[in-house]
Amino acid sequence: MKNYYEILNVPENASKAEIKKAYFALAKKYHPDKLAQEGNKDDNIFADIAEAYDVLSDDKKREEYDEKLKKFKEGVDLEEKKNDERFENYYLKAKRKIKEKKFKEAIEIFKKLEMHYKYKNKKPTDEFISLYGYSLFFSGIDKKKGLELMDNALTSSNFSDQDIILNLVEAYFESGKDEKAKELFKLSLNINPKNKRAFVIKQKYFKKKRSLIDIILGRK
Repeated sequence: MKNYYEILNVPENASKAEIKKAYFALAKKYHPDKLAQEGNKDDNIFADIAEAYDVLSDDKKREEYDEKLKKFKEGVDLEEKKNDERFENYYLKAKRKIKEKKFKEAIEIFKKLEMHYKYKNKKPTDEFISLYGYSLFFSGIDKKKGLELMDNALTSSNFSDQDIILNLVEAYFESGKDEKAKELFKLSLNINPKNKRAFVIKQKYFKKKRSLIDIILGRK
């Protein structure tokens, strides 16, 4: 739907005088004869300007148009809201798949969500990038790219998100990069030393020091 107010570059509460002034200024600038002299034969611009003025300068036409414009905007907002809700539901589904260790299924969802970001011309969140990388790594599909994405997310988040840190910690341990993993793990505890996930990781990857009695008795 054409926005006549934007075409004339006036606010929606513009007075008749303001609309008339804007119309004459634009009509002079974009008149077909003037455009032809400049080598531009596009008459569509002037036609839109004339159409906008014809509607907005007439009280009845303007009232009808304003009502249609309002409904159009509400429809756009509603559709936008629905898209955001669908995105959130898919995102939660991807996170559930990761918890279930169904990484390949999570990746398929992430690919679809990535298109949503591109459509809205928005940068994916650090959490999104980290989880996408985590799935790529632990699925075995592309460990190198997975590590790269998790590292990028960590840097972008300024090391402020504990789960983003722990995602990379796990990947480092699985890659045999124990020193890097331990360094990051220690850093993550500065955020929350009682984090449950951190405790699980410690139990899994940190070797318990054996006492002299353990060694003598052959206990592990």
